Amino acid sequence: MHVQSLMVEGAPAVQLQGPARDTVTVLLRGAQVISWLDAGGVERLYRSPLSPLAGPQAVRGGVPVIFPQFNERGLIMRHGFARTRVWEWVTTVATSVEPQLVFRMQHAAQETPLWPHDCVCTLTVALVPADLRITLAVHNTGSSPLSFHAALHTYLEVGDVTQTNLTGVLPQGGVLSLAEPIDQLFESVPGPFALRSPAAALDIAHEGFTDAVVWNPGPQAVIADLPAGGFARFLCVEAASVGVPVQLAPGAQWQGSQCLRTAA
Repeated sequence: MHVQSLMVEGAPAVQLQGPARDTVTVLLRGAQVISWLDAGGVERLYRSPLSPLAGPQAVRGGVPVIFPQFNERGLIMRHGFARTRVWEWVTTVATSVEPQLVFRMQHAAQETPLWPHDCVCTLTVALVPADLRITLAVHNTGSSPLSFHAALHTYLEVGDVTQTNLTGVLPQGGVLSLAEPIDQLFESVPGPFALRSPAAALDIAHEGFTDAVVWNPGPQAVIADLPAGGFARFLCVEAASVGVPVQLAPGAQWQGSQCLRTAA
């Protein structure tokens, strides 16, 4: 195992290499995973080359942390503040089987008047053999209940989304075709999911999260930080709790995780 702090395109980051020589890179801004190289050196996540890592806007690609609001389903900024806030790199857990990076963000009620709650969020990024597991934990440190959405907005490298399919989100094992643009919330889907594409075969599982969001903008969408044709390279498969917001009593904790596993 090897860990180092470094600058990536002008942005502070931490990089962890596991015993199998798989590597994950995480920005301090947003605690955002921006790269996951598997043991064979293959990049499994998509990141737009037109999206600056140093900000101030959110980075398009990797795994943005969505908290405490999904999209515009609330009063604060779209997708919440976690993905642009600077997180603290707390520790590295140096085990030979499951090395981990741990990041923390503390939020005080007065920082966001339209979401006036005290809480601590922790993100744990673990390299399990053949897997990447990301766990988001939320601790209500205030004196009043809080309600939130959460999601891991995962951009997966697929090579050609029109030749990609996803199973597990539809009932009775149906195959979700991705030949057309999609932006859909699938509520109460326990998974696991199987992604098969020209670039990747991945099995995807989540715990704690209740829903999944599948997104690709298609060829007609004009997105400033996405190159022409860039839509074809990725599919977002997000572990999420959106349909029914998470409710936390004072002192209570919640956590949800998403695991990506390379498949044959």
